[in-house]
Amino acid sequence: MKYLIFVLFILCALRADKIEVSAKEFIGSSKDRITKLKGNVEVKRANDVLNSKEAFIYLDSNNKPTKMRAIGDVKFAITLQDNRKFSGSANEVIYLPNKKEYQLLGNVVVVENGKSNSIKGDKILVSHEAGYINVLGDEDKPAKLIFKLDKKEQ
Repeated sequence: MKYLIFVLFILCALRADKIEVSAKEFIGSSKDRITKLKGNVEVKRANDVLNSKEAFIYLDSNNKPTKMRAIGDVKFAITLQDNRKFSGSANEVIYLPNKKEYQLLGNVVVVENGKSNSIKGDKILVSHEAGYINVLGDEDKPAKLIFKLDKKEQ
């Protein structure tokens, strides 16, 4: 019963911050301040949507979310402050609500909606407030940007 109350409290805190979370199962630990979500996880924030097999919500001492981590077949759709829309996939996604920043990790593919532009890398940072995407690669797997040039009419 104690865990059920803790999970309900987390859901109320998330709703106050306008983040909606759904899953087949919620497992909460008031001691560790972590909630684990399992099965068909969906997280919605404004125009952003994230789907995964599992997710973890980490809370501070005031029970406010400080970090969300999604793993397992992660798919996402993100809208930046300038209304550019991106969708893609990654092995893992971390969302930091205080920074409004996504960290996309492992086999990341991001496509700008309505365009043929895509980005591939091992680590991509997306900032809502600054409106940037930072792509990081390494020596074995460099970051890759693919874009289509418009042909000039002659």
